[in-house]
Amino acid sequence: MAENLTRINVVLFSGGSGTHSITEAVLRHPQIRLRILINAYDDGHSTGRLRKFIPGMLGPSDVRKNISRLMPQTERCHKSMQLLADHRLPVGIAKPDALSFLDAIAEGERRKLPTKLADAFKMLTLAQSEEYRSLVATFLAYFREEEKAGRHFDFTDCALGNILFAGCFLQNGRDFNRTIRAFSRFYEVAEDTLLNITQGESLFLVAEKEDGSMLLAEGDIVASQSSAKISNLYLIDEQTYRTSVENKSEAPPGGWLPIVLRANITPEANPEAVQAIAEADLIVYGPGTQHSSLFPSYMTRSVAEAIAANKMADKIFVGNIVRDHDMQEDTINDLARKFMHAMTRNERVDVGWTDCVTHFFVQSTEYNDSGRQARYIPFDPGKFMYSLDTVRVRDWEVSEGQHAGGYVFNELREIVQARIDIQLQGVQHMVSIIVPVLNEGSTLEEVLKTLLVLDFHTLGITKELIVVDGGSTDRSQEIAQSVRSVRFHETAPGAGRGAALKLGIEKARGSMIAFFPADREYRTEDLFTLVRSLVQSKYYAVFGTRAVKVRDLSEQLKTIYGNNKTLYFTSKYGGILLSITTLLLYNRYITDVLTSVKAFDGPLLRSLRLDADGRNLDTEIFAKLARNHVYILELPVDYHPRTRAQGKKITMADGLKCLLTLFRCRFQSQPEAAQLEAKNAFRR
Repeated sequence: MAENLTRINVVLFSGGSGTHSITEAVLRHPQIRLRILINAYDDGHSTGRLRKFIPGMLGPSDVRKNISRLMPQTERCHKSMQLLADHRLPVGIAKPDALSFLDAIAEGERRKLPTKLADAFKMLTLAQSEEYRSLVATFLAYFREEEKAGRHFDFTDCALGNILFAGCFLQNGRDFNRTIRAFSRFYEVAEDTLLNITQGESLFLVAEKEDGSMLLAEGDIVASQSSAKISNLYLIDEQTYRTSVENKSEAPPGGWLPIVLRANITPEANPEAVQAIAEADLIVYGPGTQHSSLFPSYMTRSVAEAIAANKMADKIFVGNIVRDHDMQEDTINDLARKFMHAMTRNERVDVGWTDCVTHFFVQSTEYNDSGRQARYIPFDPGKFMYSLDTVRVRDWEVSEGQHAGGYVFNELREIVQARIDIQLQGVQHMVSIIVPVLNEGSTLEEVLKTLLVLDFHTLGITKELIVVDGGSTDRSQEIAQSVRSVRFHETAPGAGRGAALKLGIEKARGSMIAFFPADREYRTEDLFTLVRSLVQSKYYAVFGTRAVKVRDLSEQLKTIYGNNKTLYFTSKYGGILLSITTLLLYNRYITDVLTSVKAFDGPLLRSLRLDADGRNLDTEIFAKLARNHVYILELPVDYHPRTRAQGKKITMADGLKCLLTLFRCRFQSQPEAAQLEAKNAFRR
């Protein structure tokens, strides 16, 4: 690998929606050149009707879905193009109504369109609008010629983007791969980014199941079916499919298999796809509907050979998270075996598993909820037929069945980074919000629900909630485990707030880590502001300070501590003393060291090697950040303190420990390894 390399080549085997989050994460990285390889054998619903109506055309839906993810999103015209492409004609639409709608587009009569679509067309550039009209007009001209010949098309639930692709296919000499290039240009996607794995011949996917039954279309493979495992996949030519398989109500004498075996074809690979594989630094076999979107791609001639010939690339199999119609009984072990079965084209190609895959990403199924666990595809290390050293078992999920694309990508980045000579930049993708809990049953549920609705998608990131309980004796644990999408952990009773936060840091998967209390003293909206500063302003540590928005500190403290003057004076002047100490010892004045709302760059926080288990973890974090010359941004936050009677827990002893920690960390020698790790994290 050349030392002056500034970009790496990533090849992603993909389907339609299964790799959505991973694709988004990869696209955000400026140092990556991405090529996506798909097959287009889909033939369900309107896609299948289009393929029948235009012989020789493969399915356009996966092309459309991937183009929608790959296209620019910066201008209003781009968003309008995406909206129009995804628009579906109503279910059951009458032919005259469908034609009237499409004629309005072809003729540029926006006033005849629904307001939402008319407004979208207004946002297109002149060139985009003219191309839209041209593609739809081409399809309509073909449609009317076919109508005269007695061949009809049902427009029900058909995506407008699929009709556009059909028009593009007709304009490009019915060459499917050339059509993808033209369609990519139209949507301002680099022509070599999305590639069909074959040379574009129209083939149909058929599956055989272990119980002897057959699934005679790709649409059947992805639809509801018996629980028997799929044992073999076949590709047959269009003529055989139309004349001998399609719409046959009964199996012929001897069954379907002899017909399928006689017609089975191994397609040749698209030379551009083979070249992309040869140039790849990283090959990712994505998740998705494995028996339709992924395995058939590997069955293409020259694909396994090209993968095996690329000795330098890391090759990652990303396992599915939850079961699907096509794998109701399959385990990860089954999917890995079938992966190699497809790669070797039914054992006819002499490539070993080490030639094809270097790592398996497997979903962890260690959950307390047995109902949830049953939906996940299980992994049995004792039955895995390949080296367990290649397996990474993680909780890859960001929501039910959906991969946390940024987390997956970060793991991919670490694998590649260990081999190549360039420093790959980190990209913020997820914030892990750690909520330490000790007997917060009265407020916890409300806090978690407000955190769950906090939307970070406008920042281009996702979130996860981690509750760490420190030995609650009320209903806190029960509440935390009952709230959907919350990851729950617990420390030993009495271990301390710092111990809870450290456990949360250990379990966090995010590129950013935030602390938020369960006592309802802070507003969740302020947490969004802190995280936004990490994402957009490139800060590495942001504290939410309570000292700015306070109108009268004395009155606030009297509300908390009542007539207890000792606690009043300790809290008021203890906080000031901590701030002055930060200035004297570290040349950095922090107005609110002990705020409970903080956000950090994840790698940097993990590099600090934290020791404290109590409230003094806050001052230890500050001290180690200051010693590594990390700038800490303070932003004002709202604060509504509890009283001692309502559960306020901080004590004078906590304050003294915090103060002593500032002194200890200032004069404690820092190991060279820790300094280097922190500096490397800061550079990331």
